[in-house]
Amino acid sequence: MRQIYTNENRLLAINSKNVLENAGIEVEIRNGHTSGSAIPGHQVWLELWVDDKDYTNASELLQSFDTTQDKKWICSKCSEQNAESFEVCWSCQNENIE
Repeated sequence: MRQIYTNENRLLAINSKNVLENAGIEVEIRNGHTSGSAIPGHQVWLELWVDDKDYTNASELLQSFDTTQDKKWICSKCSEQNAESFEVCWSCQNENIE
């Protein structure tokens, strides 16, 4: 077994698990139950593990569904790089006109 994915956001981890299982890949969740742990549950990230034979296919599949990579835009006024979610430049407050 190999770890294929981990994330502090449980919703994203479960979504990734669903993507893999819908493709016929068995997934094991680790760190799903932390109630008896000395570490608070919000500090333990869910881990998804798959069989070694499925690792390559699972990795490619998750990369194709990766939504965590923000697209960027460059400010036309100050040339600062901004996240796609920003409507105005964080540096100079110029509006994104794309």
